[in-house]
This record gives sequence, C-alpha cells and structure tokens, in this order.
Amino acid sequence: MNTSTVADIVALGAPVLCLDTCTVLDMMRDPTRDSVHPYERQAGCDLLAAAEGGPRLVALLADQVRLEFQDRLQDVEDEATQALGKLKALVNRIDAVAAVYGCGGVADLSHLDDHVRRARAIVDRWIRVARPARQGADVPARAFDRLNLAQTPARKGKDSMKDCVVIETYLEFARALRNAGMSRPIVFASSNVKDYAGVSGSALKSDLAQEFTALGMEFAPNLAAAKHHLGL
Repeated sequence: MNTSTVADIVALGAPVLCLDTCTVLDMMRDPTRDSVHPYERQAGCDLLAAAEGGPRLVALLADQVRLEFQDRLQDVEDEATQALGKLKALVNRIDAVAAVYGCGGVADLSHLDDHVRRARAIVDRWIRVARPARQGADVPARAFDRLNLAQTPARKGKDSMKDCVVIETYLEFARALRNAGMSRPIVFASSNVKDYAGVSGSALKSDLAQEFTALGMEFAPNLAAAKHHLGL
C-alpha cells in the first residue's frame, strides 16, 4: 500500500466510497430488469459528480475489482444491448397487434438507441476517477484464511476467494486511513447482498459487521444507500 496515497486522502477530508465490481457494473446493466430503480442510478450519477468535482468524495477501486471489471464489462454491455433489442421487438409486435384492432399508434423508443453507450460512458468515468486501493502483500493469505473459515463473504460450497481478496484489501486500506487520523465516513458498496447481507438484504452478516464497526465502516447494498451513509 502506498502510504502517500493514504496521506493524500486523509488530507482531502472527504468521505471514502469503496466500490465492488457488481456495484460499478450495475450502472450499465440491463435496464429492463425488475431490480433496476431510477433513484439508485441517479444516486450513482450524483456520487460520480461528487468524486469528479473535487474533495467531496474519494472513490476507491481495489486491484481485484479492476481486474474483474475488465473481465465482465463486455458481457454486461452485450446483455443490456440484447435486452433493449428484445424490448423494442416486443413493443413493435404489440403495436402491430393493436393496429389489427384499429389503433394506428406507434410507440417511439428511439431515445433508447444510444442508452447502452451513455451507460458505458458513466461506468468508464467511474473507473477513471476511482483511486487504486493497492492489494497489500498479506492480503492473499488473509483472504485464504477467511475462505477456509467461511467468514463473510465466504460461505461453504462456494469459491469466494476473489470476494475475500476484495474485502481484505478494503479492510486493510480502511485500517490505514483510520490509523492516519481519518474520521470521515468509509462506505463499502456491494449489490452482492446474498454473500454480504444474507437474509436481511441490507445489514451485514454479524461476523463482518463486527470488523466494519471496529473500523467505523458502513455497508451499502446499492449506491443510494451509499450516498446516505456518506452524507452526500
């Protein structure tokens, strides 16, 4: 970990947002999903503006998150493109059926033609503005221990090593920030609620919650919740 990076962040006096892979990719996922809500996307854009506009917010991106992002980006983009194509085909078919019954109206969905491109641009801006949270030399060993003990986000029967590396990286960075005197909010945002929050869908599982509490960290299942915890 770069100690000068930690010192720079503390000096800014801004809250810190730790991003998970799924949270960044959520900004460009298929908008026809039932789980997509405009207020969450708006919160993501608001937080991006705060991170780009100066010392109002520091966004962190773990090395492992950056790697996963590059691996999954094209699949998420293709999924959104295909879903919008299906939506247009469905609406066109419904229009044709309506015409059979004497209604000649045609729905105009042309505003969606460049939606995926605009969403991709938002995600690219997040990646550019986020500061790297470098993976410390001890992170893999701690992540492996977490995996073997099935500590959140690990669970029996699932290969959660990558998730464990991500959370250990952010815990290490948060510890360094607190030791350097930072008192502003630190929030980890992940929509992977199944592994992090379990049944509740919003509150961390108890074992990881204890680690977060010790470091004054908060968990957010989406960027709207992150915006609230960050006080922005």
